[in-house]
Amino acid sequence: MDNKELLQEILRIPRNNAAYSQIRYVGSQMTEEEQVLFLKGLLVKVVESREAGIASALWDYLEEWEEKGITLAGQRARTPEVGATPWTPLRKPLNQSKVALVTTGGFYVEGQEPYETDGPEGLGDWSWRAIPKETPKDKLKVAHLHYDLSGPREDPNCVFPIDVFRDLEREGVIGQLADINYSFMGYIERPDLLSSETAPEVARRLKEDGVEAVVLTST
Repeated sequence: MDNKELLQEILRIPRNNAAYSQIRYVGSQMTEEEQVLFLKGLLVKVVESREAGIASALWDYLEEWEEKGITLAGQRARTPEVGATPWTPLRKPLNQSKVALVTTGGFYVEGQEPYETDGPEGLGDWSWRAIPKETPKDKLKVAHLHYDLSGPREDPNCVFPIDVFRDLEREGVIGQLADINYSFMGYIERPDLLSSETAPEVARRLKEDGVEAVVLTST
């Protein structure tokens, strides 16, 4: 194993583990020299924190390197050109309309392929997952590295309120919840691929399904 492979192995982020998000940018955005510098500094801070009995300097060090990584990621991200947003008025009362849920929370149904949380070459995953309306809550899974997953793992409705909208359908607040709803994983460093490939496909499916309104939930 050469030095590059060794560094990649050390800094590899466990799948679906948001707790490691502070160091993920070191492995995905920085040069080998920067990665070595980070690891040397980390060892020093660990020893200093142990001797002092205070971990605050270690947390500050991790946050400092996280900010460096976020800055690099932002510089390398490709932002698509966005024109004027077309306004489409709702043409019938909400209680007569078919409504769909679309989220960027990283949800998928048990048995579906989980998202690649870093995606190819660290570019993210711009694919989508179809979430059937009657999916039980315990079958909803989530894969994302960029927000705290403890809440949605306990109750997916805090990000993807499918149970809430089933209740709204039963109560007559909305006409109908779409049979198929959709999820993306919001970390996408190539949003141009989302806008040119997967988002139009989901929009086409929603239109074919007769959906008249979409509720978008983000993280």
